[in-house]
Amino acid sequence: MTFPLLLQAGRAFPRTLGVDHTLVVDRKGIIRHIGIRRPASITATAVRIRELLSVPPPAIRLSNASLDFGEDMPAGLSRTLTLVVYNTGGESLTVSNIQSDLEEIDIITTELSVAAGDSAKVAITFIPAETGPFSGTIEIISDDPENRSITVAVSGAVINVPLNPRADFDNDGEIGFSDFVAFAQAFSTDNPIFDLDGSGTVDFADFLEFAKNFGKGVP
Repeated sequence: MTFPLLLQAGRAFPRTLGVDHTLVVDRKGIIRHIGIRRPASITATAVRIRELLSVPPPAIRLSNASLDFGEDMPAGLSRTLTLVVYNTGGESLTVSNIQSDLEEIDIITTELSVAAGDSAKVAITFIPAETGPFSGTIEIISDDPENRSITVAVSGAVINVPLNPRADFDNDGEIGFSDFVAFAQAFSTDNPIFDLDGSGTVDFADFLEFAKNFGKGVP
């Protein structure tokens, strides 16, 4: 006899409870039903037992109803957001497909299994193809009997970040890996060539400015 059952025995048992009564107790020792040995009550007791023995089906829940990539996505640079898939049901949840109507959306994990009471993270990456606002949807298909398909709204905007030709440190016409190596070597110094924001120190702010221009060609 578990503690919850003893607790209820001390507080909730009717004083008239005797050998003609039946109790339905769950796995945690909590009393869920008290019945009398009569046909109607026995039927109700049987129903309650079946309810307690049954395992609820998988139930999907998402961390977000929508994903906003922001209104300031620099052209040429991708951005990744995380969508968390929860299973609040009693059986394992199977996600058979995750897809989007936006070609710029990249989803590496499109199939997954989530144990009962567990969760899984899905990385959603937007790779800009052109500037301007964008909107679309992501569809998650699973074996949740109540929600076979769930749709998540996606939105954001891609902006053109002006090129800073000073980031082409080796003057080869492209802001690439060799420029990054040179910048890394000058980090935390006062070298004016790499001090892109003119603060007097080559710091993280300069790195952010460099990153905005990485991969671009200098006209």
